[in-house]
Amino acid sequence: MHARVTRYEGVDPDAMAETVEVKKGVLPTEFGQTEGMKGAVFLTDRRSGTILVISLWQDEGAMGRSEEEATRVREEVTAPGETASVERYEVALLSVEQA
Repeated sequence: MHARVTRYEGVDPDAMAETVEVKKGVLPTEFGQTEGMKGAVFLTDRRSGTILVISLWQDEGAMGRSEEEATRVREEVTAPGETASVERYEVALLSVEQA
């Protein structure tokens, strides 16, 4: 499993919830919407004005095939005054309680 971590900085802390909804609204985060995507986690820090989006992928190939669309979407949802950076990882351990 692989993960892409996108960090948005410079988010207005007073509009954090709305900003997450905007970003979530255009990202293909629903199960089965993007081939090989296994899930997404949105983390927020109001004090620093930061949103982290962690997308989980079946394998490196699936994550790679999504890069072009991910770049387009990232540019679309990065508001004026915000910056976006991306890192990619191999998931060494994933342990979550089943819903």
